[in-house]
Amino acid sequence: MSEIKSIPISDLIIPPGTKVRAGLLKSVKARGVLTPILVSPASGGGYIVRDGRRRVKAAIEAGLDSVPAVVLEDGGPEITILAHATRSENPVAELEAIQELQRSGMSEKEIAAAGFAPVSRIRRLAKLNHLVPELTEKVDAGEIAANLAFEIANLPPQTQRGLLDEEKITAETVRQAKYARRQAAIPDLADLVGEAQPPATFESVIGQLSAGTLKAVLADLPDEAHYATWRAKFRRLLNELEFTRSIRVQAQAVS
Repeated sequence: MSEIKSIPISDLIIPPGTKVRAGLLKSVKARGVLTPILVSPASGGGYIVRDGRRRVKAAIEAGLDSVPAVVLEDGGPEITILAHATRSENPVAELEAIQELQRSGMSEKEIAAAGFAPVSRIRRLAKLNHLVPELTEKVDAGEIAANLAFEIANLPPQTQRGLLDEEKITAETVRQAKYARRQAAIPDLADLVGEAQPPATFESVIGQLSAGTLKAVLADLPDEAHYATWRAKFRRLLNELEFTRSIRVQAQAVS
């Protein structure tokens, strides 16, 4: 059975460029590293840090000489799965663990079969790859709730970066950002029909679009639940346009 022991920081191997957030550094300076890191022996000596890279980086910056660690002799994917058990509340950490398993050659189904997470969860976590780096850091630091992180990941990068101006990112600020984006889309749709529009409702603008344009816009809508109302409106108007067109064609044929 693996046991916890103190390992000199000089013996630990972490990827270059590992960053540490201010809150973690402050905690390590005050109380040291409380949660043991997970390591496996490196072939050339020392230990590869499998879980706890940021804690090690914080310990280095705090001037510590050693940290508590669990040494696991098996350096395979199981180490990452074990690490997941201690950090499952952090979706960014979960995603990083999944990516490490995938780099080791495991498929989604194999990862799920190993007990890490269902395939649906693995694919949901993959959406976090769409977050801009600054927001990924905030999610990792616990400054943004996990459920909000998935919502934000569906927004375009420009809208995401707009959230960085907020003192605190909440469900309300995300809702406002999504609303502002929808409102900004109305003038763009008006431009598609080639004429200036007064302040307009969603229906009054898209009602003037051609069937071809409606199909193009409908195809570009993200396949997310909160776009369901938009998709329904587009499809209804598209059906009406195509029905009207068929009536006109029949009338012309008769005349």
